[in-house]
Amino acid sequence: MKDLRHDLRDLYRALAQTPATEGGRSVMFMSARAGEGVSSIAASFALLAAEQARRAVWLVDLDLKRNHLFNAFAVGPFAKVFGGVGPPYSAALKTQPFFAIEPEDPDAMSGLGLFTAHRVGDTRLMVTQFDATRLKPNHSVRIRTQPAYWATVRSATDWAVIDAPALELAGAGLAITSQIDRTVIVVRADDTSPGDVDTLRREIEAHGGRVGGVVLSRQQGDARVADRFAR
Repeated sequence: MKDLRHDLRDLYRALAQTPATEGGRSVMFMSARAGEGVSSIAASFALLAAEQARRAVWLVDLDLKRNHLFNAFAVGPFAKVFGGVGPPYSAALKTQPFFAIEPEDPDAMSGLGLFTAHRVGDTRLMVTQFDATRLKPNHSVRIRTQPAYWATVRSATDWAVIDAPALELAGAGLAITSQIDRTVIVVRADDTSPGDVDTLRREIEAHGGRVGGVVLSRQQGDARVADRFAR
């Protein structure tokens, strides 16, 4: 995972000018194909937002069972740089979460531990963690439409930044895109086809989402990010 804050400042300024909905703003990063660098961009954008925020910034990983973002800040490449993660706080916010366990299991959903948020070092950034060890072998997790949850997140934060799995892997991002202010498409400039990008854009809009722009990652094989805004 790379720190790309310097390359995302124009994107941050553009999205910060969009009207906030019911409190804080929300943005989701999503790609058509795996390996586009979405997690680095989402984490870097969240860190950048936390520098300017007066309240908390939440970084939410929709790939619940992998906890890639949490691990990056807890023990991975960002741990030493940003001070690791603090103790858990409930990320359920006393409302129905944006995921469901099937078959239903009240014991797995109860208490603090299933879905938590942790402060990153001395920043205003909170990164979420999902405790998959509480699931049984027959459990599956489904991302679902839950507007009340995201409204509650907005009321408690300046930004919610969501890292969605690539469309070729899962449709989790499409399930919530209508509840997010803007969805930004991440494209690997030297590999992703225009057709893949257009397919993802049409899927986002068909599910009620609003595309906030396109980020070009790894342009000409390097780690720089160029921003071009679709709307």
